Amino acid sequence: MNAWPDATRPGEPADTARAWHWLARLDDGGQAPLPMGWNTAARQWLAWDGSAVAPAEASRRFRYLGPALTPAEVAAEAAQAEPAEVTPSIPPDMVPRRDAIRNHLLIFVGSVVATLFVAEKIVQWRG
Repeated sequence: MNAWPDATRPGEPADTARAWHWLARLDDGGQAPLPMGWNTAARQWLAWDGSAVAPAEASRRFRYLGPALTPAEVAAEAAQAEPAEVTPSIPPDMVPRRDAIRNHLLIFVGSVVATLFVAEKIVQWRG
């Protein structure tokens, strides 16, 4: 399914006045969304490399994901959204700072002890 916003205009964005939109290639299963420019005057898509894609071809090759929001629009949407958790939870694979410092100090002390042990054995062997 191509998921274009208007079935009567396949290959065209929902808001033709907006310059940038997100599209996903159908041949890779939509794994890598692409920002594509919409040229209203020429009624065609413009890729980052300057190539043009007609709406009919775009409807066969791409799936429409939505408009590319400006930073101001993203900030406005974030302000309207419900406040998130005040302090984010720590991911399970992330080590808290105090534990990381302790681990590094233990590794350092272990390295010093091992170096002294090896140095003592070398001195005894030569002496």
